[in-house]
Amino acid sequence: MRHLTLIRVLAGIALVATTAGQAADAYMGHYEGVYRADRSQTTKATAKVIAEGPSYYRVVVQAEPLAAGDPSIQFEIYGTLQGATVQLFGRANSLRWQGSITADTLAASPGYYGMGLDLKKVVRRSPTEGLPAPADAVVLIPYAPGKPPETSAWNGGAWKPLEDGSLQCEPNKGSITTKQVFGDIRLHVEFWLPLMADAFGQGRANSGVIINNIYEVQVLDSFGLVPSAGDCGALYDATRPKVNASFPPEQWQTYDIIFRAPRMNSDGTVAEKARITVDLNGVRIQEKVEIAGATAGSPPGKPPINAATGPLHLQDHGNRVRYRNVWLQQLKEASP
Repeated sequence: MRHLTLIRVLAGIALVATTAGQAADAYMGHYEGVYRADRSQTTKATAKVIAEGPSYYRVVVQAEPLAAGDPSIQFEIYGTLQGATVQLFGRANSLRWQGSITADTLAASPGYYGMGLDLKKVVRRSPTEGLPAPADAVVLIPYAPGKPPETSAWNGGAWKPLEDGSLQCEPNKGSITTKQVFGDIRLHVEFWLPLMADAFGQGRANSGVIINNIYEVQVLDSFGLVPSAGDCGALYDATRPKVNASFPPEQWQTYDIIFRAPRMNSDGTVAEKARITVDLNGVRIQEKVEIAGATAGSPPGKPPINAATGPLHLQDHGNRVRYRNVWLQQLKEASP
């Protein structure tokens, strides 16, 4: 049995109770409720239900310590879809767990002295979802519900404007790049990842937000994972996110980024390295991280190692990722 060390990420996120059925997979997502240690003692618990393959789920459970100084309670169990119910099973802490997910309720128990889980599904929304562009912003993908976005700010691939107000990457048609170039910026991006339960690693709803055409903030379905330097929110192949703040696929997520471009000498060397701060879904995951140079995910060819200005690039990595409400403010001097 694998055990994950999870960090409970709640600050800045609104929690909204929901019923199942809002996404193509009604069972994946966040659950909250109670862990029963026995018939008399309970503590708050959360679970992440992750779709992994046809009708198969991994359930990552974490409960708060039962007493001050105790470790948190964390384990994984699994599930398979049978009709309208996910049947849960698995061994954890030398106990055999069984249970089910039906509609918006997750219940499981090892049948051991009253121990068990009673959880309800919740939807977490980013506090910056739908954030309007300030008056001085450069709007790159405008968003209006029910209206396909206008795309005149971009060069490159033939991406598809959708009726939901988003712009969808059309696989293998090419990335898109802004016609305008920028330096120091405050950037807002909203993205939606398709469910790719049969895929793993870098094949799972991959894209990227590439600043100055060379510095990539990774876009990937990393829900429920211990993040690496290749996961959502990473400065690609350079700096892993501090915490995993990813939402499940098929739900809108947000990046809010402050980027301070490198200061260059007249001979092309770097006087001061670029710095980046990234919030994912309202949670600070990168803070004033220095960027040594172009990341592994930069466009093909021979890009410069560093650049004081450049376009914004949204990556086609072969998956139907959607973007909406993309805008930025040009800053005179981003905070170092």
